[in-house]
Amino acid sequence: IDDGVAVVTMNRPGARNALNRELIGSVRQALRDVDADPAVSAIILTGADPAFCAGLDLKEISAEGLGGSADDTERLPFETLTKPLIGAVNGPAVTGGFELALCCDFLIASERARFADTHARVGVMPGWGLTVLLPQAIGIRRAREMSFTGNFMGADEALQFGLVNHVVAHDDLIPFTRQLATD
Repeated sequence: IDDGVAVVTMNRPGARNALNRELIGSVRQALRDVDADPAVSAIILTGADPAFCAGLDLKEISAEGLGGSADDTERLPFETLTKPLIGAVNGPAVTGGFELALCCDFLIASERARFADTHARVGVMPGWGLTVLLPQAIGIRRAREMSFTGNFMGADEALQFGLVNHVVAHDDLIPFTRQLATD
């Protein structure tokens, strides 16, 4: 937390910040904590390089299944935030990671950012709002193309279609996003 802006970083870089139960719980708790902090006016969500978030941890799912409570994986980690949440997308945002990005109030992308809905490729249904949020962001036909093909959209194309608000140099991502959050 600095100057009223909290930065929450998903930090499993060796797994491309894939969401296992532990990370989902940690992100959910960190976001709740900073949202409740009166010193915080805005929140930035990002991932440890090289990725924003690769989605659900398929190794954990294949080993343990999708069992557990609905609170473990089905609810969004930040569905009840009261402060603005800005996504600072530093690399690939794929499947569930793409859904996390879509649930942010707005997105800033580094030139390394890439977005893909690969739910169909991995045989998982989107559960965090992608089917509504993606068409709202980029239009129904482009959203269908992304979801049906699983193809990636680069940062510049994401800017062109209104998915992200800005594309900046990778090293400028957090400073740029922090300045915007301060504004």
